[in-house]
Amino acid sequence: MELIVVTGLSGAGRHSVLGALEDSGCTALDNVPTRLLEPLLELESKLQPNRDRLVVGMDSRQAEFVQEFGPLLERLNLGHVSVQVIFVEAAEEVLLRRFSESRRPHHLAMLGTAEEGVRREREMLAPIRALATTVLDTSQLSLSELRLRIAKLVPQAPTRSTAVRLLSFGFKRGVPADTDVVLDARFLPNPFYVEALKPLTGRDWPVQEFLLESPEFREFLERAEAWLRWSLPLVQQEGRAYHTLAIGCTGGRHRSVALVEMLAHRLQGDVAALTIKHRELEG
Repeated sequence: MELIVVTGLSGAGRHSVLGALEDSGCTALDNVPTRLLEPLLELESKLQPNRDRLVVGMDSRQAEFVQEFGPLLERLNLGHVSVQVIFVEAAEEVLLRRFSESRRPHHLAMLGTAEEGVRREREMLAPIRALATTVLDTSQLSLSELRLRIAKLVPQAPTRSTAVRLLSFGFKRGVPADTDVVLDARFLPNPFYVEALKPLTGRDWPVQEFLLESPEFREFLERAEAWLRWSLPLVQQEGRAYHTLAIGCTGGRHRSVALVEMLAHRLQGDVAALTIKHRELEG
């Protein structure tokens, strides 16, 4: 089993690196004390003998970390454990800005300033940095850029597909808050005004058949499908775990429901993690 240790300066993005590795399918544990790592690896080898990789986070909040990490690494290497150490850092002005924005004190600042804490920690962790296999500077990296860097550092890590959710809704109850893209279908022919179709929903074939007679409805469906097929690889590349496309009509029972149902049918088999929800029908 390969072991990846993620450590580094407070505020540099260690948690983001752990999150990116976890999102890629790795098992990640944070704040693991040095004295517990070897028993943890032994337990993992017994309970999860087929696990390929384990990620652990360690930092200077553990008092014994700096003194014990070097000897621990030596023992792991002698025990033929494959270890990769990722040290996360950033420029001093970037760290100070991040502490200022978060309004959190640096744990090494004592009664002084964040600047004091940043400098003390950098000096304290210099021996750990020297042992790192990779030093990752996050000063100029966005979250998506950080995920791409992690993918290059750990190319064998599994990649999770972005979960796509198609959501229908009615504008009369407001636009859902948890959406990435919203499409408005209120200009399309409305089955609500057809007496025989009014009590039905967009799940029912008579409603879908009625809507498919409209060239505008068919073009809407084709353009929505084309948009998703074009944008999804880019969304996946950015490292998003979820992506929601919401389609709304007036009441959220006919047009938007039919569009979501037909769009899901067209995408089925091509999108690994696809779910649908009809807000006005399911509550």
